[in-house]
Parts: sequence; C-alpha cells; structure tokens
Amino acid sequence: MRLKYYLFITFTGVISMFRSIFILCIITIGTYYSLQAPFYALLFYLWNAYFRPEIWLWDDFLQRANLSYIIGCYLIISTFLSRKKFILNSRILLISLFLVQTFISILVSSYYEYSWPFWIEFLKINIIGYLMLVLIDDFSKLRMVLLMIALSLGLEGAKQGWVRLLISPGLPNTNPLPFLGDNNGVAIGMLMLVPIVGLLAQTASWKWARPAYYLLLIGVLYRAISTYSRGGFVACIALAGIYWLQSRYKFRSLIALLILMMIVVATLPDVYWNRMNTIQTYEEEEDDSALGRFHFWQVALVMAEAHPFFGVGFNAYNKAYDTYDFLQGRYGHMRSVHNSSLGIAGELGYLGLALYALILLCAFRSCSRISKMVTSHPDLLHLQSIAIALRSGLFVYLIGGSFLAFQYNEMFWHYIFLSFTLDQVAHQAALKVINAPSPPIIHLPSASLSPANMVSSGAKTA
Repeated sequence: MRLKYYLFITFTGVISMFRSIFILCIITIGTYYSLQAPFYALLFYLWNAYFRPEIWLWDDFLQRANLSYIIGCYLIISTFLSRKKFILNSRILLISLFLVQTFISILVSSYYEYSWPFWIEFLKINIIGYLMLVLIDDFSKLRMVLLMIALSLGLEGAKQGWVRLLISPGLPNTNPLPFLGDNNGVAIGMLMLVPIVGLLAQTASWKWARPAYYLLLIGVLYRAISTYSRGGFVACIALAGIYWLQSRYKFRSLIALLILMMIVVATLPDVYWNRMNTIQTYEEEEDDSALGRFHFWQVALVMAEAHPFFGVGFNAYNKAYDTYDFLQGRYGHMRSVHNSSLGIAGELGYLGLALYALILLCAFRSCSRISKMVTSHPDLLHLQSIAIALRSGLFVYLIGGSFLAFQYNEMFWHYIFLSFTLDQVAHQAALKVINAPSPPIIHLPSASLSPANMVSSGAKTA
C-alpha cells in the first residue's frame, strides 16, 4: 500500500511539473513576442482568456499574479503608444450606447453591489473587442486571431471529446470548461467553435494541417454533443443546416455531413435519445422542463414591464428573480432566465433589448456585405469563408441562446467585434484592389504597319 501511495504521489508530482513547465514556456514566448508589437500582446491575452492556464496548474500562483490584468494593461498601453489609428464609426457608437445603457441600469438598480463586478468584466470584454478593431488590419492577422481562439479553447475541448469517444462513447461528459460555464454553455461554445475550425481546415496552406484540423473539429463537435444538452442538440441540427445552405458544393457537403453523422450517431445510446425526446414533453416535476422555462421567460417580461428603460440591473436576473416570481418559488429560488434575449429584456429593459438587437443585426449585415463584395472582387473569396464561419457561429448563438443565458459571454462579444473587424478588413482590401495600378496596355501594330507592308516598304526604299 505504501509503495502504491508513493508511486501515486511521484506520478502526480511529475505531471504537475510538466504542466508548470508547459505553461511557463508559453508565458515566456508570449511575453517575448508581446514586446515586439501590440498585436502579439492581443494574441497573448486571447490565449490566456480562452485557455485559462490557472486551471491547469495545481498551484495558484497565476491567480495571485493576476496575469490577465497584467497582459490587458500592457496591451492597452502598447496600443496607445504605437500610435495606431483609432476607429470611430456608427457600429462603435452603437456598442458604446449599449455599454452606457448597461452602466445606467446598474446605477438605478436595487442590486448595484451584485451587478458591479459583472459589469467591470463586461467593460474589459468591450475594450479587448475594440482593440481587435484597431490592431487587426489584414487577412493574416484576422486568421491568426481565429487560430488562437480555436486552439486555446478547442484543444482542451477536443481532448475531452476524443477521450470520451474512444474510451466510453455515449456517456455524458461532465468535465468542466470554466470559460463556457455549465454543460449548456459548453455545448453552445463548442458548436460556435466548429465553423472556425472548419474555416482553418479549408484555408490551411500545409497539407498535414488539414487532417489535424478535421480531427480537432470532430473532437470539438463530440464534446458539444456529449454534454447531453438539449439546447445544444437543437443548435447542432441548425448548424448542420446552415452549413449546407451556405456551402458552394451542396452534394459534397451533404456527403460530409452524412459521414460525420454516421460516426457520431453510432456512439450515442438510447439514454441520449430519450433525453432529447423530452424537448417535446412538458413535465411539471422537472425544474428545467418546458413549463419551468416558460415561467422563467414570463418573469423576465414582468421585469421588463416594471422597468422598461433600464431593467432590474445588468446581469441581475438571478438576484431579482425571487422578487418578481409570481408563483412564489414553485420552480425554485434565484433561478436563471434560460434565454439570452429575454435575459437582456429583464435586466436592461426594452431599450437595452433594442440596442442589443441592432448590434446583432449590424454583425449579420457585416458578414452579408462580404458575400456581395466578392461578386465584384473575386480576389476576396478567402474573406467570404471567414464571413460564413462567423455568421454560422452567431446563428448557433441565437438558437442555443434561446435555452441559455449566454448574452454577456466573452466568446459571443468577440464574434460581434470580429464581424465588424472583417467588414473593415474587406473594405480596405477592396480599396487596394480598386486602386491597384492597371497592367500596361500593349498597342498592336495597325494594318498599315503589318510585317508584310513593312517588308514591301523596305524593298521599295532599297
């Protein structure tokens, strides 16, 4: 027994040491490149935000060091000192109005102390999003940001997905991904990541990278499905349909979807399908049943009617639930709204909901403009692939967000800012194509100066 105990302690110590070395190597590399340019500091920040290195370590020295705060401050200062051109347009003004509206909702709320820390985090998300607009000015940088997000979040998710698929297929996966929250959040976040991984596979320049991306895609997709999230299941079906509709090669895409479906469906047991069938049932005894969710949505509308302009306060639905619960605790206490749009309505009022809807509309419009631009400028076809990936991710959010309070998640707002960034990059690329010098015009000789006439003319002269 003592030998087994010592072996276990030694093994865990070795694993802990290798994890620490791995994290410290990435931090060293990230620090070195961050000193070269603010764009690399942005990549370093995104790695830290999506990867969450502190959860990999068994020591909390990274949490004590507050690495995210240090990188964020350096990113802001280095961007300012780099004299990058700051951007101000209608979309930035719209997001600024939404941010001001959320701030006022806290000031007039009865839950100021509860909401304030969440609003500070939301402010940080918007600052990083704005710095994306400032620092990403071409396709290569935009692809690097998408690659950083996909690898930082996707590698851990894909690892968990493949382990479950190979060792115990069909069983629910309850391993945490703190960046995304509970199982419903993991399902939506992983499905939002699927189009980005697919984009990276399609645009990979190295042959060996493409199969690696597809392995990553399958692992991420299975991680989403193995959450047993019903909202994630609906979003997954919607994602498959959206992917097929947007694909240029409909038959080839259909075959790929069928093959992927055969791989995944074959591993899912009857327990999974029995749970998915409960989407159509109304079981009053379950807190998370359809009737329970309908009630949570009605409570959000009650909040919005009581406070139509500023709601009950930013992210304060759970805290205010008991006050506005007209069924007096039938479905529990301090419950979640389970719907992103209605969560906005209850927490920020109808004014906040209108601003939120306009921001979403602008993001979708930015992606749609790329498709129209490509018809005039075929050289920008690679940007259309990014537009399709981001638009698919936002569609997943809309569908999955109908069953989940995901409205302030960092990943969703990064997609919003990346959509605006893509529009900006595409506009600049189109201007370069338009302003590019045209090839020199070669004037062919006229009939009077044809070779035959020149020969005859020369003979006469002689």
